[in-house]
Amino acid sequence: MKASGLKMDLQQLLTIPILSKAKVIAGHRGLDRLVQSINIMDAPDIVQFLKSGDMLLTNGYILKDRPDAHLGFITDMHAIGCAALAVKTQRFSLELSPQLLETADRLGFPIIELSEIDNTLGEIFQHSISAILQNKTHELHYALSIHKQFSTMVMQGKGIPSIVDTLSQLLSSPVLLLGSKKQITASSHYAQQMDHQSLAAPLLTFIDEHPSFHTAISICLLTADKYRHAELHPIFTDRHEGYLIALYDSSASSKLSTLALEQAVNVIGLELTKKQAVKERSRRYKNEYFSDLIQGFIRSEQEALHRGKKYGLQAKGSSVLIIAKKDESLAGIPKQNSTSSGEERFISERDANYELIKQEFARLDLSFVMFTKNDQFGILVFLAESSWDEHTVVQQLERMASNLYTESQLSLSFGIGNSYTNVLDIGLSYKEAVKALQSGYQMRKTRFAHSYQTMDISRLLRMIPHDEMLQFHQETFKPFNDRDPNERNELMKTLSSFYENHCQIVDTAKELFVHRNTVIYRLEKCEKLTGRNIKDPMESLRFRLAFALESLLNVNPAPSEANHTS
Repeated sequence: MKASGLKMDLQQLLTIPILSKAKVIAGHRGLDRLVQSINIMDAPDIVQFLKSGDMLLTNGYILKDRPDAHLGFITDMHAIGCAALAVKTQRFSLELSPQLLETADRLGFPIIELSEIDNTLGEIFQHSISAILQNKTHELHYALSIHKQFSTMVMQGKGIPSIVDTLSQLLSSPVLLLGSKKQITASSHYAQQMDHQSLAAPLLTFIDEHPSFHTAISICLLTADKYRHAELHPIFTDRHEGYLIALYDSSASSKLSTLALEQAVNVIGLELTKKQAVKERSRRYKNEYFSDLIQGFIRSEQEALHRGKKYGLQAKGSSVLIIAKKDESLAGIPKQNSTSSGEERFISERDANYELIKQEFARLDLSFVMFTKNDQFGILVFLAESSWDEHTVVQQLERMASNLYTESQLSLSFGIGNSYTNVLDIGLSYKEAVKALQSGYQMRKTRFAHSYQTMDISRLLRMIPHDEMLQFHQETFKPFNDRDPNERNELMKTLSSFYENHCQIVDTAKELFVHRNTVIYRLEKCEKLTGRNIKDPMESLRFRLAFALESLLNVNPAPSEANHTS
């Protein structure tokens, strides 16, 4: 006969009335073993049927004629992880040798004498199981009660700090909640009175040295002056959210204390999951709004301002758009595959980087709203009158890029568009910021901050009628139209790169990954086709203007730009 799936430590079980006359005759160190099941089967090969946590009740019949097997029997039970051997030795005059008892003491394996108990083994079995069931029922009731209490607090809007404080009162001990970055996000009132930063210091040292545990653990902190004993419960949702920690003067934390901690972890995890879901939905709506605005899907200024009011957009005032991007994304590193796991990793990494960038930006004296667009991070800065010092902002962004790389190994660069006053012009500022980014990458830079350098020329060009700009562009590049498309693209790519590199042959060759003689040959061919000296200042200006017009005309971009567009 066997009952399993229950749990109670041996010392607690021995306090029930029917076991009042039971005597522990060996292995006292093992009284903290958990009794997970009780077995009263009598058979010579009983050991092969026993499992970890079993307490075996026997009248000694299986051992009475096998004195040479006693020692091996006890050793095998201990090796399996059994809780104890409880035996009525007088029933069959079973003698346990001193060597056996010494071995049980050495192993910490309890042997319990039941001979003074008048009840049968069946009655002992039934009373023991009943006690374990009552204990389990009490634990379940307590767990449900605590869970309901914490859940009610959440539904009443009291929040996670109230749960931490209430838990501290239940345990009569300080309680700390650490976030995913190991920062203290909540602490009980008792912990705050005792300088919770100093309480957390040895715990943070332990977590740094053991970062990968995923289940609750109890530790002893020898370096702490007080509250050396702690229970650490990691909190997980779809990611690691931090740790709930209870501190004790002694190591004897009760089972009910552990249950209270487990229920607090469950409720906190559910609350964090709910908050994360709300946050992600709100962020998704914001990203969709700015994407629609940038791509021109919102054509009414009134609609744009109405939908953007919650993000700080106003009819009056100037704004500037800054685009941030991981350097690797434009440096030839393959993108994540399209599998669901690859997509999840990309989103998880992007969200983590989003928070890092937002934290850094919050340190600047700027009013801003942040969003994501594909693998880019958009920071829309609202400008107060005479508050925009572009040179200073570029320096701040460069320092930010350096800090993010040093502290978080995030290599990031920034592109800055021109300021604008009409909310519908954000798309143009976005294109300018992307071009500023591309300019830096074309120069093989990383962790840089570039502003769009053609603000004045761009404004002048926008004043020219569209037909005039189109005619100028077509006439400038007309000599290339009769060439084979591949040759045309190759020549125009070389010409554009030549001007971007300030007419330096060597720099142009490096950017195009070709020999300098190849660059010279292509440029000579351009001169023959156009009949112009491409190094002449006026001719250089003509070609540069024609290339600059392409973004305004919405024609195919210059090959050097197309090659870097993501």
